[in-house]
Amino acid sequence: MKLTLICPKWQKGLWSVRFFSMPSLGLVCIASATPDDVEVEIIDENIEELHFEETDIVGISTMTPTAHRAYEIADKYRGLGSKVILGGIHPSILPQEAIEHADGVVIGEADEIWPQVIQDFARNKLQRFYIAEQRPDLSKLPSFRRDLIRRNKYFVKNPAQTSRGCPVNCDFCSVSRFNGTRVRHRPIKDVVHEIEGMEGGMTQYVPFADHNITDVLFVDDNIAADPKYSRELFKALKPLNIRWASQTSILLAKDSELLQLAVESGCRIVFIGFESLRQDALKEVHKDYLYRTEEYREVIKVLHDHRIAIEAAFIFGLDSDDKDVFKRTVDFCYETNIQVAQFTILTPFPGTASYKRLEKEGRIISRDWRMYDAFHTVFRPLQMLPEELQEGVEKAYKEFYSLKSSAKRIACMMPKLGPQYAPLLGLINYDFYRFAI
Repeated sequence: MKLTLICPKWQKGLWSVRFFSMPSLGLVCIASATPDDVEVEIIDENIEELHFEETDIVGISTMTPTAHRAYEIADKYRGLGSKVILGGIHPSILPQEAIEHADGVVIGEADEIWPQVIQDFARNKLQRFYIAEQRPDLSKLPSFRRDLIRRNKYFVKNPAQTSRGCPVNCDFCSVSRFNGTRVRHRPIKDVVHEIEGMEGGMTQYVPFADHNITDVLFVDDNIAADPKYSRELFKALKPLNIRWASQTSILLAKDSELLQLAVESGCRIVFIGFESLRQDALKEVHKDYLYRTEEYREVIKVLHDHRIAIEAAFIFGLDSDDKDVFKRTVDFCYETNIQVAQFTILTPFPGTASYKRLEKEGRIISRDWRMYDAFHTVFRPLQMLPEELQEGVEKAYKEFYSLKSSAKRIACMMPKLGPQYAPLLGLINYDFYRFAI
């Protein structure tokens, strides 16, 4: 039996042109859960061409922005006689839509139910829907099939995960709907063992970097969500001599002990969803109980003082956003010496609270999933026209990532962060510049 696992290509928007590609850890997990007697291959359309070669069963994992392409791929493979299983966030939220293009749909995290899918296929008894009634115990995950990753094709070669689930439950985010609001952890010994087997990383593309140090990107939604676990994790990572990046909340900077352990364990870059500079906007997205906008400047300073670079994320189009939100946000990023900023348009992904609210208010103007990429306006904002929201985010990118602006921001931070950051941050800024123009 031959199984082909496919990651559909990003068709539009912010994520479709990024140089900093990384493999789909979700597909690696599915490959790892597949019985050993099944031949498995992973094809990522973002790095290679899909040739639609003969295969017995196809598994496609898709999010909303890639759903249209996933359906195209599924229809073609079914036309060739292959059986197709769709899974991931989008099919889990809209299974009735997905089944129109598949022989089966996996609803929820597929780790534990996937062997049954393969068994049913072998017996010619595929079910239309497979529902993961319980979220998987991460302590029982098999070893990841990293041998299936075409490392030479990716910039980020070593993605890893220590947890799933996020307790914040933001209005616009589908993570809590798919992975739950309770944080589940992998055993620290399993994480350490996995990293010990890794090699190299991003630094092979960066001049003057120490190529003997392994770079790891933790894809956790908040690597410091459980401080007790995180403390033990960081202590265990310290002897491994790695550099790592991950997503976290501002609480990491407010816990001095945890922050110091993170630095000692190799933390070099963090992604933080600041979302907005207005407290009433944070209340809209159900984040005001966790964040205080007046703390942002001190949080950024503390992280910089600890030689940690920041990628800050902001959302435009919230109900409290007026037409000046773009300039205010870009100016704030200049003033605080943010190295990398991600400006996104509020996107009401299916299944989220924001989707339900905007649908109820009759403000959704497009259900073309290809446009649900956080860079295209698919709803009517309250204080501006959809066209003005679109133009505002495009202008923010062009201004912040002009070559002059990028060079100035990076130069300003070198005395604090160190010169070894310049090549990597320069590449990231140039990639956003290519996107902006």
